[in-house]
Amino acid sequence: MKRGFINIFATTGLSLILLSIIATFYTAEFLFVKTVFQVFLLNVVVHLVLLLMYKIEIKYLVVEIALEIILTVAISLLFGAIFDWYTSTPLFVLVVMSITIYMISIILNILHMKQEADEINELIQIIKKE
Repeated sequence: MKRGFINIFATTGLSLILLSIIATFYTAEFLFVKTVFQVFLLNVVVHLVLLLMYKIEIKYLVVEIALEIILTVAISLLFGAIFDWYTSTPLFVLVVMSITIYMISIILNILHMKQEADEINELIQIIKKE
């Protein structure tokens, strides 16, 4: 549960940073506070949907990753329509942002798992020495 909250906040921060960078290229001068909460809600929904998807066992990793990306982009597009993001952000930018955030999140998860595995291996070595 704690890990889920950390992931939601991390992807929200990542989303806002990426959104700010892209907005700078479009010469935007500010980011609305309501956008911060909209992005947070988007990330909560994406994480909940992915959590539900993990309950389904998918045989092939490539299919699972493709489905995760499709769901992430679809939810982002839905939120774009609901919150009228398309007046300020082109559709392809939202798609590219969603995929980029997904890929960065996967990389961060892999790095975190590697760190946890290293810590477990160190503990095993300590136990073996005793």
